[in-house]
Amino acid sequence: MPSGRGRVLAGLLALAVVVSAGAFSGAPTPDYVVTAIDYHFHDAHPTLPIGPGRDLVVKNEGQNVHNVTITGTDFSQDVRPGEELRIPDIATFLGGPGTYPFYCHYHEAQGMIGVIIIASG
Repeated sequence: MPSGRGRVLAGLLALAVVVSAGAFSGAPTPDYVVTAIDYHFHDAHPTLPIGPGRDLVVKNEGQNVHNVTITGTDFSQDVRPGEELRIPDIATFLGGPGTYPFYCHYHEAQGMIGVIIIASG
């Protein structure tokens, strides 16, 4: 039976194999989804850090037209009720790691704001 140190090393090796297999499995990177509803962006106060290769999806589950305007960029796009907005590889789109505030052009005064945090690779 392996010693405590041997079990730890074996466990770390097994974990490394699992992580490596996942990294090369070709499995798609999950989208980061923000929900626009009423006068609120759900999951955007602030977001969990988003890594490279992930798409940002904003779903409008409310009854009003909402908008996504990213501060410091020229990006501003409406999202009609029942529709979604997809920004592929948001980290590359925004230029890399950092904190990026965004808001709904129509409902900013009601507090409809959020933050996108892009993590380093």
